[in-house]
Amino acid sequence: FVWVGQRGPRRRPRRAEPHIAVMVIGTTIGGAPWFVWVVIFFAVIGISFAGALLQQLDEIPPIMRACWRLSLTSFMLTPLAIIDYIKWKDENKVKMRELKTWGIIVASALVLAIHFAGWVASLDLTSLAHSLLFTTSHPLLILIGSAIFVRRPTKLEIIGAIVGLVGAGITLIDIKDDKEVTAEGDALAFLGAAMIVFHIAAGKTLRYWMPTFVYAFPVTFLAAAFLAIFSVMFNEGAVVFGWATSSKVGWFVLLAFVSGIVGHTGFNFALGYVSPIVVSISTTLEPVVGTFLGWILYDSSVPGLWTILGGPLLLVGIFCVILGSERAIQNNNDAEHCITNQVDEELVQQQIAV
Repeated sequence: FVWVGQRGPRRRPRRAEPHIAVMVIGTTIGGAPWFVWVVIFFAVIGISFAGALLQQLDEIPPIMRACWRLSLTSFMLTPLAIIDYIKWKDENKVKMRELKTWGIIVASALVLAIHFAGWVASLDLTSLAHSLLFTTSHPLLILIGSAIFVRRPTKLEIIGAIVGLVGAGITLIDIKDDKEVTAEGDALAFLGAAMIVFHIAAGKTLRYWMPTFVYAFPVTFLAAAFLAIFSVMFNEGAVVFGWATSSKVGWFVLLAFVSGIVGHTGFNFALGYVSPIVVSISTTLEPVVGTFLGWILYDSSVPGLWTILGGPLLLVGIFCVILGSERAIQNNNDAEHCITNQVDEELVQQQIAV
């Protein structure tokens, strides 16, 4: 694979084994320095914290919450983007000014805004566990796109898709038995997952030559602007930087830092030491960790019986799809042109940027 966050000539870094060793030998674990696994641990906590906190801030309209989350994150990304831009090669800076480039950036920002709007709105309409489970299901959608347009899925991918869809179906039974779970909320969470797929596709061509934060800053800022427009359309009356005068500003700063910096930037750092599949699989822990954090910190409800039964199946299915895609890439000499390559690199890089 090619680490798309790297600047300069492409090179092939040593691929780390896609597993985490349970024994510590010397200063490395599973082929990577021990501190990298510490970073990954806190990154998982960071991204998982967002859903629980956003659900508790329900006195603020959902699209406004998403708008403030991204506008604060874009503010924190500013110095990182400036540093990346200064170090960037001049010939690529010319490409940054092209109309085509900005068209892709705007499209990427639009679908990112819809993703956040759908996901945060789902937190108000369904359980935290269901919201996180369905929003994390995007690898299944990428597999479907790959099967239709690119190649035949591997056996492991097919098994993963079947197991994942069965698990998702089982969790939906809770719609009848659990008053907190609704079809509308689950549908919005799934919409969020679908938009992540388009977000990845929109930015695919840019991430090969554009530094991570130079790409992330305008996309995140414009997504916040789109969310402000959506908020006005739905009569929420959001202001992009309304968090600055809100009594909840401290919580939003914490949210942007813990989720955006500790979480996403932590994964970005880890990609320099481990295979993208390790990071991809780590992000699938978000529904489990996020639900647990919501229960511990905010007394969120315990998932219903069918969610407890179907949720693990959905996560196992996602895990199998990611692992199967990784193996397909390894066996494909022309992997750069394979859409499932996005599961390993664009998917991770796009997510950890915001």
